[in-house]
Amino acid sequence: MKPTSAALIAILVIVGATVGWALSVVIDGWTGRSLPVPVLAGSALWLLGIALIVWGWVIRPRLQANVDPSSQPGVNPLPVLVAARVAAIAMAATRMGALVAGLYAGITVATVASGVSTPAAQQTLWSALLAASGAAVVAGAGFRLERWCLLPHGNDDESR
Repeated sequence: MKPTSAALIAILVIVGATVGWALSVVIDGWTGRSLPVPVLAGSALWLLGIALIVWGWVIRPRLQANVDPSSQPGVNPLPVLVAARVAAIAMAATRMGALVAGLYAGITVATVASGVSTPAAQQTLWSALLAASGAAVVAGAGFRLERWCLLPHGNDDESR
């Protein structure tokens, strides 16, 4: 499994922003209103990001004990299968967080471009900003957790 690269994250953000902008422009063209974005979308993304940060902070000593048990005396190493699952969840959080952050950033740009003179457009702007920043936190926390799950060079055995 290859770790997520910064280039892939940038591509996902750009793709998400393009889709979000296009969706917002199409909805605005068809209905004459800005695309509604619920405030709970951003709140849920922020809660997920905070949960990933806390989970990574709690699980990091156990991950380090897998690599070098002497570095973390008294800490039980994380089972290898669980560490692989953590890495998979972190990878998914990084990639989906980047895509969703781009989506809401595209909605934000389209809303600003069409004008924020109405209360609905202002609500969409602030909700989309909240959601984009929450998704960026999810992507960042997932990226950090994914990096903590990497084995040092020379420890990966391709035959397993």
